[in-house]
Amino acid sequence: MLMSSNNYDYDPSLVQRFLSEYQDRGMLKWQGFYLSDHTAKLNQDQEQAKARLQHQHLASAQMSETQIIQIINQAVMKHLTVKVEPAIVNSDLIANYCIQGKIMGCFQDYIMIGKQLIKISDIYSIKIVESKN
Repeated sequence: MLMSSNNYDYDPSLVQRFLSEYQDRGMLKWQGFYLSDHTAKLNQDQEQAKARLQHQHLASAQMSETQIIQIINQAVMKHLTVKVEPAIVNSDLIANYCIQGKIMGCFQDYIMIGKQLIKISDIYSIKIVESKN
C-alpha cells in the first residue's frame, strides 16, 4: 500500500531541528578512528625527529686529522679515557653509536679501544672524557 504525500505536511523547522541535533554514530566513530590514527602518526613523527636530533653528531663540525691525532697522542701519554664518534652514519644521516674507553694501542692508521679497531680517517670527532675521581 502506497501512502500519498498529501497526508504529511512539510515542516522546515522540524527538518532544521533534526539536522542540527542528529548525530550519526557511525560517522562519529569513523572520525574518532581518523583522529586517533592521525594523532598516532604525529606522535611517531615527533619521536623520530627527537631521536634524530639526539643521535646526530655530537660535535658541530668534523675534526681535522691533526686535531684527532693530537688528542690521541695526549690520551695515550696520560692514559686517559676518550670518546670516539665514528664518521659512519646510516641512511638517515644519524650516527648510531659512540665508542668510549682507553686507547690500548696504535698501529699504522688505526687505534684500538677495548677490542675495537678504529681507522683514524673514520673518526668524526674524539674527546677526552673527564674521570670522576
